[in-house]
Amino acid sequence: MPFSFSKLNYKQKSLIAEISYLLVIGVLSPFSVGLQTWTLNKIPYSLSYVVINILQLPVIMIFYRLYLPYTVGKKRYVLFTVLLPVYIVLYGLSERLGIGAVIAMPFIPEGYRHNISGARPWDFTQGYFNTDIGYTFLILLAATSLYVIKLLFKNQHRLSTLETEKLRLELSQLKSQVQPHFFFNTLNNMYSLSVQNSPRTPQMINDLSGIMRYMLYDTRNEKVPLLQEVGFINSYISLENLRHAQTDIIDFAIQGDINGIEVEPLLFLPLIENTFKHALHKDIPNKWVKLVLAVDDDELIFQTSNPKPPPDNGYDRSRSGIGLTNVRKRLGLLYPGRHELVIHDDVDNFTVNLTIELKHD
Repeated sequence: MPFSFSKLNYKQKSLIAEISYLLVIGVLSPFSVGLQTWTLNKIPYSLSYVVINILQLPVIMIFYRLYLPYTVGKKRYVLFTVLLPVYIVLYGLSERLGIGAVIAMPFIPEGYRHNISGARPWDFTQGYFNTDIGYTFLILLAATSLYVIKLLFKNQHRLSTLETEKLRLELSQLKSQVQPHFFFNTLNNMYSLSVQNSPRTPQMINDLSGIMRYMLYDTRNEKVPLLQEVGFINSYISLENLRHAQTDIIDFAIQGDINGIEVEPLLFLPLIENTFKHALHKDIPNKWVKLVLAVDDDELIFQTSNPKPPPDNGYDRSRSGIGLTNVRKRLGLLYPGRHELVIHDDVDNFTVNLTIELKHD
């Protein structure tokens, strides 16, 4: 799988940025400077210079891990100004200690140790700083940039987390709209059959019990197996068929392999409800509903189609409920840029095509 920086969390991004920074100022930069400085023994002397810079990394890390967060990070700008000279002194002392340590290291080339001994790390009579103070501020400026980058990653993570929580809340609210709407319609159907003393009422109660278990427990998960969602749809169709004399009034076809695919629970229910409401629950001759679920390697397609009620039967599109509006909102939250909802409102038929691009891990 190709590496993707955008998929890393903010801690991983911050770690990569920090390692890159330390690698540049502790190894690559001093090694390059050493190659341009020495005429003899370029590689050994350059590596020795790298050792000096590596020994200074801990005090640089203190700057962006402790000093900046404690002062600038807490908006203590006066304290930052007061403590900055103290830190500069600490940085200079660290530099002297690094030079002194390298002089004492037996594996460092003797010629290099002899050359840097002229820096006299333990002699403070010739000035406190062994290197140009401007170079020190350049290093600290780079460390400040690293601190800002890490803050940006952290803030980006915080905003992303807030957005995710907002989306989850909205999805939860949308899902809660679906369930009462479904149960309201089903209980109305059950009431009609019970008034008629229909022998199909017990079967409806049994089907409803299974559906309630699914909707109240399994739909708590963010995703469910598509196979399980299809089982729910079949139960819902069975429940609806009990209201009609024709047993083939609803045609549900599945194309492709639905194993191993997960979807958000109740994703298709508003589309199915919308179809049942405007086709099966109206006075339409030759009622029918067609549902098609097609799956291939890259996408999932769910299609509903039904005849439209005659214009004179009191059909009011403005009272179509939360169905399609709910679906559009959920799709926008769950599959941004990965879905297409197309509605064909013909003279006689009403068709909805939902296409979702499938992700592959």
